[in-house]
Amino acid sequence: MEKIKYFFYSIKDSISHSIENYRARSPRAFKRIVYIAAVCMFLIFVSIVVYLVFFNKKEAEESSESYAQVKAMRVKKEDYTDKYTVMGTIKGAIENDMRFEIEGYLAMYNFREGAKIKEGQNICSLDPKDAMTKADYAQSKYKSESSAFLSAKERYKVYEEMYNMKALAESKLHEARFEIQAAESRVKAAKSELELAQSNLKKTNLAAPSNGILAEIIIKPGEYVTPQDVVCKFISDRGTNFEVDIPEKDIQKIAVGQKVKILSDSYPDKEFDGSIIEIAPVVNVRTRTSTVKVNVDNSEGQLRSGMFARGTIHLKELKGVVLVPTDSIVSLNNAAFLVPVIIPDLKPGEGVVQMRPCTLGDKVGEKTVVIDGLNMGELVVIETNGQLSDGVKVKYTEEAESEAIPVDY
Repeated sequence: MEKIKYFFYSIKDSISHSIENYRARSPRAFKRIVYIAAVCMFLIFVSIVVYLVFFNKKEAEESSESYAQVKAMRVKKEDYTDKYTVMGTIKGAIENDMRFEIEGYLAMYNFREGAKIKEGQNICSLDPKDAMTKADYAQSKYKSESSAFLSAKERYKVYEEMYNMKALAESKLHEARFEIQAAESRVKAAKSELELAQSNLKKTNLAAPSNGILAEIIIKPGEYVTPQDVVCKFISDRGTNFEVDIPEKDIQKIAVGQKVKILSDSYPDKEFDGSIIEIAPVVNVRTRTSTVKVNVDNSEGQLRSGMFARGTIHLKELKGVVLVPTDSIVSLNNAAFLVPVIIPDLKPGEGVVQMRPCTLGDKVGEKTVVIDGLNMGELVVIETNGQLSDGVKVKYTEEAESEAIPVDY
């Protein structure tokens, strides 16, 4: 290290000594050389600055004017599914609030909650004592009035014979005829009372309106019930519905017959199939929603009324179509539509734009179906930083190929 320092300072001293000797011998020449060297250094510095500021800027402007930076995608056919996600509740297709038609004390249930019941089987019964008493009384009254009617008819026959024999006044015969009519009226009234009493006796039993399940017992045995009281809830096995509320702004997307995939937290690994069967014709003024009913395939009975579930409505399904971002399409007063296609140059990543007339189909999400005008494998501009027209040179990067992403609302 010491040797290097010694060598450096020796050279420095030698150069300094030479310069001082030259300066002492020729002071004017030395000043001229210093001046010339300074001017040269200044000119070199100015030249570098001018080049960096003007020439590089010009090249950048020429480059930006010559090529537009765009992003492109390859034309290909793909499948597309437009989806709408909803949440709702599982319900029986027919849910009945079971009520007795008469009042009385609830005697017993013949089934437990959750039991499957066949149509016509008695779910529960009222205490039949009062109804049976009334039915027996009505039966006795009917028999009594029927006997009185028969007696009146026989009496009339006797009076009629006596009248024919001139042994009875005509007024007595008329009285016998009126007695028959009165007895007949009493028989009809007694028969109606009997039928009503027998009907009420049958109404002490609450029968299942169809095959189904006893969902919930509300009133317990021993309590007094009236026709206004809901005794229990019965769910028919005539299908299962998934009910959801759709905001009014989205209801135009929904249609009867659309397919629905349903998931329940109780069966996270199973997907249930369904289809829309009913759309409420009115909007709830409080929630601003319409109720939509989806019939669900629940043949195994896994879904139960009241369960929370999520659904995906398949609004539209397209198979093997060409999709282009709607923002890439140029509209000429809605009379013609142009799609910017890149014709590649020999140099990779560069090409020329061709505005291609195309026939369009439906708009799905942020894309539009192109029916005709594009060939498979061609490059279509999907993003650009400027205006495009025929003949514009572009430098492009190609979008990585991926599957079509469905739209979820």
